[in-house]
Amino acid sequence: MSHDATRQAPPADSLVLGYGPMLPTLAAAIGVWVLPPPWPLWSLQLGILWAAMILIFIAGVRRGFGFGFPAASKAASIASSLGYFVLAGLSLVIAPPVLALIPLLVGYALVALLDRRAALHGDAPAYFAALRPRQMLIALLGLAGLWTWVLTR
Repeated sequence: MSHDATRQAPPADSLVLGYGPMLPTLAAAIGVWVLPPPWPLWSLQLGILWAAMILIFIAGVRRGFGFGFPAASKAASIASSLGYFVLAGLSLVIAPPVLALIPLLVGYALVALLDRRAALHGDAPAYFAALRPRQMLIALLGLAGLWTWVLTR
């Protein structure tokens, strides 16, 4: 674990498993704009569901690193993990999609900022400093596409 914790370059599996799960959110955004009815509504709902599930997974990754790496701040990993989890959960219980997307947008933006900061302070794998902002940008573009579509309807 300590080798991975200090590694600056993302391992190959982190690139595939990091960027890959961001693509369905981007695909959902494309779907709402280009598919014929009723598929845009399906794309919207599935995009929200997928983004929430991935944010919950990211919460677990953040907390898991805090468990497995003794030098990591337990308080920081618990706080960020709970924050991500709560934002994802809110998006699943807020009925209007225009409002459900807001906690997801906030959550993914926080991941980009907080996980980078955590990586720079030794509270997350060092390669998160480079990976997380780029990774979350893909999801944020997808979420922004969904939100823009909802606002224009």
